[in-house]
Amino acid sequence: MVSGPRVERYFGPGACVECFDWLAAVTLKIRDREGWRTPLWPNAAQQRYARHRTRRNIILKARQLGITTWIAARFFLKTILVPGTVTLQVAHTLESAQQIFRIVQRFLEFLPEEWKDVIITSRANVREIAFALQDSRYIVDTAGNEHAGRGLTIHNLHASEAAMWPHHPAETMAALLAAVPTAGTVEIESTPRGAGGYFHQEWTRATSPATAEAAFTPHFFPWWIEEGYRMPIPAGREFAPANEDEARLMRDLQLLPEQILFRRQLRTRFGALAPQEFAETPADCFLASGNPRFDVLAIDARLRFLAQCPHWQQQFASAREIITWFDPLPGKSYIIGADVAEGLSDGDYSAAVVIDAESGLQCAELLARWPLSRFAEELARLGRRYNHAVLAVERNNHGHTVLFALQNQFGYRRLYRQASEQGESTAGWLTTSLSKPQAIGKLDQVLREGGACLCSRRLLEQCRAYSYLRDGETGALPGMHDDLVMAAGIAFAVRGAGAGPQLASIRR
Repeated sequence: MVSGPRVERYFGPGACVECFDWLAAVTLKIRDREGWRTPLWPNAAQQRYARHRTRRNIILKARQLGITTWIAARFFLKTILVPGTVTLQVAHTLESAQQIFRIVQRFLEFLPEEWKDVIITSRANVREIAFALQDSRYIVDTAGNEHAGRGLTIHNLHASEAAMWPHHPAETMAALLAAVPTAGTVEIESTPRGAGGYFHQEWTRATSPATAEAAFTPHFFPWWIEEGYRMPIPAGREFAPANEDEARLMRDLQLLPEQILFRRQLRTRFGALAPQEFAETPADCFLASGNPRFDVLAIDARLRFLAQCPHWQQQFASAREIITWFDPLPGKSYIIGADVAEGLSDGDYSAAVVIDAESGLQCAELLARWPLSRFAEELARLGRRYNHAVLAVERNNHGHTVLFALQNQFGYRRLYRQASEQGESTAGWLTTSLSKPQAIGKLDQVLREGGACLCSRRLLEQCRAYSYLRDGETGALPGMHDDLVMAAGIAFAVRGAGAGPQLASIRR
């Protein structure tokens, strides 16, 4: 039996993946898809995850790829081989918790005979196995239990199907994470279940270019990584892709005809839920919950295009606060829409979107949690760079401070001025119950036309989580942001306002 310092070889920061794969295969048994008991040889998804995991991971996956089994296997072996280890797996329902526990009990039941003299249980029930000689515990609980993990130091935490956790998942997870020491391991995994929930928020935070401080390493596993997800081509029939989407998957991802046939079956069986149950891309597998304000399919199509286009690949993964896609051209006019936040380190972002006044093409954007003075300074610099662009700053709340700094501290003169009913004009864009739908409507029009002038992944992902709310208003889903949505909406509204007096400052 493996013990003592040699355990580091399998579980430590420099763990040998091949060694662990061998150890799991010779010691652990699982049930395969046909119901046969078989050694745990890792499949493609499990192997990929093993090679890229860290101590803090978030996993977005298609159904039945074996990730939960692999995590359970690793945690089980660590529990019985490392004295004093406490492992906790938290599932979304009691039934799921029991299913996970059956996997663990099978590991224990079919351990090699030479291990059973030292792997002795002092307590075993429907939710916990305690190991006497190791002073270790393996516990399974549900997210609905508000006392899950209380009073424990948790060395291994597995949050299973976190997208479906009931009640207040963010609070539940916060309490669990507080019990995990720095050297502990956290695995959050789930199939997607709607935009805006806790899991979607954490996934967005882990993958967002604007969130370099993300606590979790993201891992995405589409359905086609599973070898069993194929359908044979009927004898005597030739295969041809039925549409451009299938042709794209075969061309770009080298999917086989058998996989495309399986995909067609998924579309027939699951309909609109297929992208959720059998994920293909991180963007389109989150089905927007509630009532999305924008066309989700159009957004997803644009996100896929940007992700695959070489011109955008570097910016698509960028974590920079200011991203430029198109530099200013001589003689061109530009508009900058700006949404102002307070500048707190954990609050909303201040945002700016630069568009070509003639074509509407998005040229650059800014997204940062800066103090108001810094944001004003960067807006002035961005405006001057883009040929002294017309700068439309939302003047609600903290916008007044930014506008004052732009005018009096940085001397920026080409500020958008909004006309009042009395014919007077005031610097800045005032968001009201009338002007907000106008701005959002202009952005919606851009998206309905295909969104070809939008270049930002961050903006598109915010559009995806922007919905009709219960009070009839529109805004970001709980835990999400709409700063770029408002900045872009203001820019397009200013561009589309026509030849009225409020645009006089655009013309030189």
